[in-house]
Amino acid sequence: MTDDRIQKGLEHDARITKQRVPENMTGDEIKAVAASLRAFMNEHGLSQGKVAELLGVDRSMVWAFIGRRGYRGNVQKLAKKIVNLINSVDRKCRQARHGAYVETAVAKKIFTLVTQTEAFSISEGKVGIIIGDGGHGKSVCLRQFAEANKNTMYIELDATMSSTAIFGEIAKRLKLNSSGTVAAICKRVVGGLKCRNVIVILDEASSLEVKQLNQLRQIVVVKGRCPLILAGNGDLLKTVMQRSSKCGYESLDQLTSRVMAVLNLDELASDRDGGLYTAEEIRKLYEFGGLRLTTDAVGTLRRICKTPKSGRLRTCSHIITALHTSGAVREKGYIDGKTIVAAINQLHLPVMVRLPFTGDTMTESEAGQAIAAAG
Repeated sequence: MTDDRIQKGLEHDARITKQRVPENMTGDEIKAVAASLRAFMNEHGLSQGKVAELLGVDRSMVWAFIGRRGYRGNVQKLAKKIVNLINSVDRKCRQARHGAYVETAVAKKIFTLVTQTEAFSISEGKVGIIIGDGGHGKSVCLRQFAEANKNTMYIELDATMSSTAIFGEIAKRLKLNSSGTVAAICKRVVGGLKCRNVIVILDEASSLEVKQLNQLRQIVVVKGRCPLILAGNGDLLKTVMQRSSKCGYESLDQLTSRVMAVLNLDELASDRDGGLYTAEEIRKLYEFGGLRLTTDAVGTLRRICKTPKSGRLRTCSHIITALHTSGAVREKGYIDGKTIVAAINQLHLPVMVRLPFTGDTMTESEAGQAIAAAG
Protein backbone atom coordinates (compact mmCIF):
# COMPACT_ATOMS: atom_id res chain seq x y z
CA MET A 1 0.00 0.00 0.00
CA THR A 2 2.09 2.90 -1.29
CA ASP A 3 -0.56 5.60 -1.64
CA ASP A 4 -2.16 7.74 1.07
CA ARG A 5 -5.30 5.63 1.60
CA ILE A 6 -4.53 5.13 5.29
CA GLN A 7 -4.42 8.89 5.90
CA LYS A 8 -7.58 9.34 3.82
CA GLY A 9 -9.30 6.66 5.90
CA LEU A 10 -8.48 8.57 9.08
CA GLU A 11 -9.74 11.82 7.56
CA HIS A 12 -12.98 10.15 6.48
CA ASP A 13 -13.46 8.61 9.93
CA ALA A 14 -12.94 12.02 11.58
CA ARG A 15 -15.73 13.51 9.44
CA ILE A 16 -18.32 10.94 10.54
CA THR A 17 -20.77 12.46 13.04
CA LYS A 18 -23.51 10.78 15.00
CA GLN A 19 -25.39 14.04 15.46
CA ARG A 20 -25.53 16.99 13.05
CA VAL A 21 -24.78 20.54 14.29
CA PRO A 22 -26.92 23.07 12.37
CA GLU A 23 -25.82 26.71 12.49
CA ASN A 24 -29.19 27.86 13.85
CA MET A 25 -31.36 25.16 15.37
CA THR A 26 -35.13 25.22 15.15
CA GLY A 27 -37.33 24.33 18.11
CA ASP A 28 -37.87 20.83 16.71
CA GLU A 29 -34.13 20.33 16.23
CA ILE A 30 -33.45 21.34 19.83
CA LYS A 31 -36.10 18.86 20.99
CA ALA A 32 -34.34 16.23 18.89
CA VAL A 33 -31.03 17.07 20.62
CA ALA A 34 -32.72 16.69 24.02
CA ALA A 35 -34.04 13.27 22.97
CA SER A 36 -30.58 12.31 21.69
CA LEU A 37 -29.04 13.37 25.00
CA ARG A 38 -31.48 11.19 26.94
CA ALA A 39 -30.65 8.22 24.70
CA PHE A 40 -26.91 8.99 25.02
CA MET A 41 -27.17 9.03 28.84
CA ASN A 42 -29.00 5.70 28.86
CA GLU A 43 -26.54 4.11 26.44
CA HIS A 44 -23.48 5.11 28.48
CA GLY A 45 -25.03 4.98 31.96
CA LEU A 46 -24.39 8.67 32.65
CA SER A 47 -26.15 10.76 35.26
CA GLN A 48 -27.22 14.37 34.74
CA GLY A 49 -24.43 15.42 37.10
CA LYS A 50 -21.78 13.57 35.06
CA VAL A 51 -23.06 15.04 31.79
CA ALA A 52 -22.98 18.52 33.34
CA GLU A 53 -19.38 17.88 34.42
CA LEU A 54 -18.39 16.78 30.91
CA LEU A 55 -20.08 19.85 29.41
CA GLY A 56 -18.65 22.23 32.00
CA VAL A 57 -22.08 23.56 33.01
CA ASP A 58 -24.29 23.48 36.08
CA ARG A 59 -26.38 20.34 36.66
CA SER A 60 -29.58 22.39 36.74
CA MET A 61 -28.97 23.45 33.12
CA VAL A 62 -28.90 19.82 31.97
CA TRP A 63 -31.97 19.04 34.08
CA ALA A 64 -33.91 21.93 32.55
CA PHE A 65 -32.79 21.12 29.00
CA ILE A 66 -33.72 17.44 28.95
CA GLY A 67 -36.79 17.87 31.13
CA ARG A 68 -38.29 20.63 28.95
CA ARG A 69 -38.56 22.81 32.01
CA GLY A 70 -38.29 26.10 30.19
CA TYR A 71 -34.50 26.44 30.01
CA ARG A 72 -33.81 30.19 29.99
CA GLY A 73 -30.13 30.27 29.04
CA ASN A 74 -28.56 30.32 25.59
CA VAL A 75 -30.30 27.19 24.33
CA GLN A 76 -28.46 27.24 20.99
CA LYS A 77 -25.05 27.29 22.68
CA LEU A 78 -25.95 24.49 25.12
CA ALA A 79 -27.46 22.34 22.35
CA LYS A 80 -24.28 22.65 20.28
CA LYS A 81 -22.17 21.71 23.31
CA ILE A 82 -24.32 18.62 23.76
CA VAL A 83 -24.05 17.62 20.08
CA ASN A 84 -20.26 18.05 20.21
CA LEU A 85 -20.09 15.86 23.33
CA ILE A 86 -22.19 13.11 21.71
CA ASN A 87 -20.01 13.16 18.57
CA SER A 88 -16.78 13.20 20.59
CA VAL A 89 -17.76 10.18 22.67
CA ASP A 90 -18.97 8.37 19.54
CA ARG A 91 -15.58 8.92 17.84
CA LYS A 92 -13.77 7.50 20.86
CA CYS A 93 -16.10 4.50 21.01
CA ARG A 94 -15.47 3.75 17.33
CA GLN A 95 -11.73 3.65 17.98
CA ALA A 96 -12.11 1.49 21.12
CA ARG A 97 -13.31 -1.50 19.12
CA HIS A 98 -11.06 -3.89 21.01
CA GLY A 99 -11.11 -2.90 24.67
CA ALA A 100 -10.97 -6.36 26.23
CA TYR A 101 -8.11 -7.01 28.62
CA VAL A 102 -5.69 -9.67 27.40
CA GLU A 103 -3.64 -11.55 29.98
CA THR A 104 -0.14 -11.61 28.51
CA ALA A 105 3.17 -12.97 29.78
CA VAL A 106 3.96 -9.41 30.88
CA ALA A 107 0.81 -9.29 33.01
CA LYS A 108 1.69 -12.63 34.62
CA LYS A 109 5.22 -11.45 35.45
CA ILE A 110 3.88 -8.22 36.96
CA PHE A 111 1.20 -10.02 38.97
CA THR A 112 3.81 -12.48 40.27
CA LEU A 113 6.12 -9.68 41.43
CA VAL A 114 3.30 -7.88 43.23
CA THR A 115 1.94 -10.98 44.98
CA GLN A 116 5.42 -12.20 46.00
CA THR A 117 6.32 -8.77 47.39
CA GLU A 118 3.12 -8.91 49.43
CA ALA A 119 3.80 -12.48 50.60
CA PHE A 120 7.24 -11.53 51.97
CA SER A 121 5.90 -8.42 53.75
CA ILE A 122 5.54 -10.00 57.18
CA SER A 123 7.06 -8.01 60.06
CA GLU A 124 7.66 -5.09 57.70
CA GLY A 125 6.84 -4.25 54.13
CA LYS A 126 8.98 -5.17 51.13
CA VAL A 127 9.57 -3.23 47.92
CA GLY A 128 9.02 -4.43 44.36
CA ILE A 129 10.30 -2.45 41.37
CA ILE A 130 9.00 -2.67 37.79
CA ILE A 131 11.11 -1.04 35.09
CA GLY A 132 10.11 -0.43 31.49
CA ASP A 133 9.91 2.38 28.95
CA GLY A 134 6.58 3.59 27.59
CA GLY A 135 4.32 1.10 25.82
CA HIS A 136 5.08 -2.16 27.63
CA GLY A 137 1.60 -2.14 29.16
CA LYS A 138 2.79 -1.70 32.78
CA SER A 139 0.04 0.70 33.74
CA VAL A 140 -2.73 -1.38 32.14
CA CYS A 141 -1.54 -4.48 34.01
CA LEU A 142 -1.19 -2.67 37.33
CA ARG A 143 -4.64 -1.10 37.03
CA GLN A 144 -6.07 -4.50 36.17
CA PHE A 145 -4.38 -6.01 39.23
CA ALA A 146 -5.81 -3.25 41.43
CA GLU A 147 -9.27 -3.80 39.94
CA ALA A 148 -9.11 -7.52 40.66
CA ASN A 149 -7.57 -7.12 44.13
CA LYS A 150 -9.58 -4.64 46.16
CA ASN A 151 -6.92 -4.35 48.87
CA THR A 152 -4.64 -2.66 46.32
CA MET A 153 -4.13 1.10 46.18
CA TYR A 154 -3.07 2.19 42.68
CA ILE A 155 -1.80 5.78 42.39
CA GLU A 156 -0.43 7.39 39.24
CA LEU A 157 2.17 9.99 40.11
CA ASP A 158 3.32 12.93 38.04
CA ALA A 159 6.47 15.05 38.02
CA THR A 160 4.75 18.00 39.74
CA MET A 161 3.77 16.11 42.91
CA SER A 162 5.49 17.08 46.15
CA SER A 163 5.81 14.76 49.14
CA THR A 164 2.75 16.44 50.64
CA ALA A 165 0.74 15.71 47.48
CA ILE A 166 1.90 12.08 47.31
CA PHE A 167 1.06 11.28 50.93
CA GLY A 168 -2.10 13.35 50.64
CA GLU A 169 -3.23 11.08 47.79
CA ILE A 170 -2.49 7.99 49.88
CA ALA A 171 -4.49 9.52 52.74
CA LYS A 172 -7.46 10.15 50.42
CA ARG A 173 -7.44 6.50 49.31
CA LEU A 174 -7.51 5.51 52.98
CA LYS A 175 -10.44 7.95 53.46
CA LEU A 176 -8.38 10.05 55.85
CA ASN A 177 -7.97 13.79 56.19
CA SER A 178 -5.41 14.81 53.54
CA SER A 179 -4.88 18.41 54.68
CA GLY A 180 -2.10 19.83 56.82
CA THR A 181 1.66 19.45 56.89
CA VAL A 182 3.40 16.42 55.41
CA ALA A 183 4.27 15.28 58.96
CA ALA A 184 0.63 15.44 60.05
CA ILE A 185 -0.57 13.61 56.92
CA CYS A 186 2.10 10.91 57.30
CA LYS A 187 1.08 10.30 60.91
CA ARG A 188 -2.49 9.61 59.77
CA VAL A 189 -1.27 7.45 56.88
CA VAL A 190 0.81 5.26 59.20
CA GLY A 191 -2.22 4.69 61.44
CA GLY A 192 -4.42 3.92 58.45
CA LEU A 193 -1.98 1.48 56.83
CA LYS A 194 -1.21 -0.45 60.02
CA CYS A 195 -4.91 -1.20 60.48
CA ARG A 196 -5.43 -2.58 56.99
CA ASN A 197 -4.06 -5.22 54.63
CA VAL A 198 -3.05 -2.89 51.77
CA ILE A 199 -0.70 -3.05 48.78
CA VAL A 200 0.50 0.40 47.69
CA ILE A 201 1.33 0.73 43.97
CA LEU A 202 2.92 3.97 42.75
CA ASP A 203 3.02 4.17 38.96
CA GLU A 204 5.03 6.73 36.94
CA ALA A 205 7.53 6.79 39.83
CA SER A 206 10.54 7.74 37.67
CA SER A 207 10.55 11.35 38.89
CA LEU A 208 10.78 10.43 42.58
CA GLU A 209 13.82 11.91 44.30
CA VAL A 210 16.01 10.13 46.85
CA LYS A 211 14.40 12.11 49.69
CA GLN A 212 10.90 11.06 48.57
CA LEU A 213 11.95 7.43 48.19
CA ASN A 214 13.29 7.52 51.74
CA GLN A 215 10.03 9.02 53.04
CA LEU A 216 8.03 6.29 51.30
CA ARG A 217 10.31 3.63 52.78
CA GLN A 218 9.90 5.02 56.29
CA ILE A 219 6.15 5.67 56.19
CA VAL A 220 4.72 2.92 53.95
CA VAL A 221 7.24 0.09 54.31
CA VAL A 222 8.70 0.40 57.82
CA LYS A 223 6.02 2.10 59.91
CA GLY A 224 2.98 1.17 57.83
CA ARG A 225 4.30 -2.40 57.27
CA CYS A 226 2.85 -2.45 53.76
CA PRO A 227 4.30 -3.78 50.49
CA LEU A 228 5.28 -0.97 48.13
CA ILE A 229 5.42 -1.39 44.34
CA LEU A 230 7.27 1.27 42.34
CA ALA A 231 6.85 1.33 38.55
CA GLY A 232 8.63 3.58 36.09
CA ASN A 233 11.23 3.77 33.35
CA GLY A 234 14.98 3.23 33.60
CA ASP A 235 15.46 6.54 35.43
CA LEU A 236 13.79 5.03 38.50
CA LEU A 237 16.34 2.21 38.65
CA LYS A 238 19.20 4.69 38.13
CA THR A 239 17.99 6.71 41.13
CA VAL A 240 17.63 3.64 43.35
CA MET A 241 21.03 2.22 42.36
CA GLN A 242 23.08 5.39 42.87
CA ARG A 243 26.11 5.19 45.14
CA SER A 244 24.91 5.56 48.72
CA SER A 245 28.26 7.07 49.66
CA LYS A 246 27.15 10.32 48.01
CA CYS A 247 26.15 12.98 50.53
CA GLY A 248 22.41 12.79 51.21
CA TYR A 249 22.04 9.39 49.54
CA GLU A 250 22.84 7.23 52.56
CA SER A 251 19.19 6.15 52.88
CA LEU A 252 19.38 4.23 49.57
CA ASP A 253 21.04 1.33 51.38
CA GLN A 254 17.97 1.08 53.61
CA LEU A 255 15.70 1.08 50.57
CA THR A 256 17.62 -1.45 48.47
CA SER A 257 17.90 -3.85 51.43
CA ARG A 258 14.10 -4.10 51.37
CA VAL A 259 13.75 -4.65 47.61
CA MET A 260 12.18 -8.05 47.06
CA ALA A 261 12.70 -8.14 43.28
CA VAL A 262 13.23 -5.97 40.20
CA LEU A 263 11.31 -6.79 37.03
CA ASN A 264 13.14 -5.17 34.10
CA LEU A 265 10.81 -5.37 31.11
CA ASP A 266 13.30 -3.58 28.84
CA GLU A 267 15.84 -6.35 29.29
CA LEU A 268 13.25 -9.08 28.78
CA ALA A 269 11.91 -7.37 25.63
CA SER A 270 15.34 -7.40 23.98
CA ASP A 271 15.72 -11.15 24.46
CA ARG A 272 16.66 -12.62 21.06
CA ASP A 273 14.71 -15.79 21.81
CA GLY A 274 11.38 -14.06 21.36
CA GLY A 275 10.94 -11.01 23.55
CA LEU A 276 7.98 -10.34 25.81
CA TYR A 277 5.08 -11.07 23.46
CA THR A 278 4.36 -14.34 21.69
CA ALA A 279 2.73 -14.53 18.27
CA GLU A 280 -0.43 -15.84 19.94
CA GLU A 281 -0.58 -12.85 22.30
CA ILE A 282 -0.11 -10.40 19.42
CA ARG A 283 -3.02 -12.03 17.60
CA LYS A 284 -5.22 -11.84 20.71
CA LEU A 285 -4.38 -8.17 21.09
CA TYR A 286 -4.75 -7.03 17.48
CA GLU A 287 -6.99 -9.41 15.53
CA PHE A 288 -10.45 -7.90 15.82
CA GLY A 289 -13.14 -6.34 13.71
CA GLY A 290 -12.95 -9.10 11.10
CA LEU A 291 -9.33 -8.32 10.10
CA ARG A 292 -6.70 -11.00 10.50
CA LEU A 293 -2.93 -10.59 10.78
CA THR A 294 -0.59 -12.37 8.40
CA THR A 295 2.50 -14.11 9.77
CA ASP A 296 4.80 -11.28 8.68
CA ALA A 297 2.43 -8.71 10.25
CA VAL A 298 2.72 -10.53 13.57
CA GLY A 299 6.51 -10.54 13.15
CA THR A 300 6.52 -6.79 12.41
CA LEU A 301 4.47 -5.99 15.50
CA ARG A 302 6.68 -8.21 17.67
CA ARG A 303 9.73 -6.42 16.28
CA ILE A 304 8.25 -3.06 17.31
CA CYS A 305 7.67 -4.44 20.80
CA LYS A 306 11.35 -5.40 21.00
CA THR A 307 12.67 -1.98 19.88
CA PRO A 308 13.66 0.40 22.73
CA LYS A 309 11.95 3.79 22.92
CA SER A 310 9.56 2.84 20.10
CA GLY A 311 6.32 3.06 22.08
CA ARG A 312 6.09 -0.74 21.78
CA LEU A 313 2.47 -1.92 22.34
CA ARG A 314 1.21 1.66 22.32
CA THR A 315 2.61 2.21 18.82
CA CYS A 316 1.22 -1.13 17.66
CA SER A 317 -2.23 -0.08 18.91
CA HIS A 318 -2.04 3.28 17.09
CA ILE A 319 -1.11 1.57 13.83
CA ILE A 320 -3.74 -1.17 13.99
CA THR A 321 -6.47 1.33 14.92
CA ALA A 322 -5.50 3.58 12.01
CA LEU A 323 -5.52 0.62 9.60
CA HIS A 324 -9.07 -0.28 10.67
CA THR A 325 -10.25 3.05 9.24
CA SER A 326 -8.90 2.22 5.78
CA GLY A 327 -11.46 0.95 3.30
CA ALA A 328 -8.67 -0.66 1.27
CA VAL A 329 -7.54 -2.70 4.29
CA ARG A 330 -11.10 -3.75 5.14
CA GLU A 331 -11.58 -4.80 1.51
CA LYS A 332 -8.57 -7.12 1.72
CA GLY A 333 -9.68 -8.51 5.07
CA TYR A 334 -6.17 -8.80 6.43
CA ILE A 335 -3.16 -6.75 7.55
CA ASP A 336 0.33 -7.71 6.41
CA GLY A 337 3.80 -6.48 7.35
CA LYS A 338 4.06 -4.25 4.28
CA THR A 339 0.85 -2.44 5.23
CA ILE A 340 2.11 -1.83 8.77
CA VAL A 341 5.36 -0.33 7.46
CA ALA A 342 3.35 1.82 5.03
CA ALA A 343 1.17 3.08 7.88
CA ILE A 344 4.20 4.10 9.96
CA ASN A 345 5.65 6.01 7.02
CA GLN A 346 2.36 7.60 5.92
CA LEU A 347 1.49 8.78 9.42
CA HIS A 348 5.04 10.11 9.93
CA LEU A 349 5.17 8.61 13.41
CA PRO A 350 8.15 10.02 15.36
CA VAL A 351 9.17 6.51 16.39
CA MET A 352 9.90 5.58 12.75
CA VAL A 353 13.49 6.81 13.16
CA ARG A 354 14.04 4.14 15.85
CA LEU A 355 12.62 1.24 13.88
CA PRO A 356 15.02 -0.80 11.74
CA PHE A 357 12.50 -1.45 8.98
CA THR A 358 11.33 2.07 8.04
CA GLY A 359 12.88 4.98 6.19
CA ASP A 360 14.51 5.49 2.84
CA THR A 361 17.23 2.87 3.23
CA MET A 362 14.85 -0.04 2.66
CA THR A 363 11.85 -0.46 0.38
CA GLU A 364 8.59 -1.68 1.90
CA SER A 365 8.93 -4.98 0.05
CA GLU A 366 12.44 -5.50 1.42
CA ALA A 367 11.24 -4.52 4.87
CA GLY A 368 8.46 -7.12 4.79
CA GLN A 369 10.93 -9.79 3.72
CA ALA A 370 13.39 -8.78 6.45
CA ILE A 371 10.72 -8.91 9.13
CA ALA A 372 9.48 -12.30 7.97
CA ALA A 373 13.02 -13.63 8.05
CA ALA A 374 13.66 -12.18 11.52
CA GLY A 375 10.53 -13.88 12.92
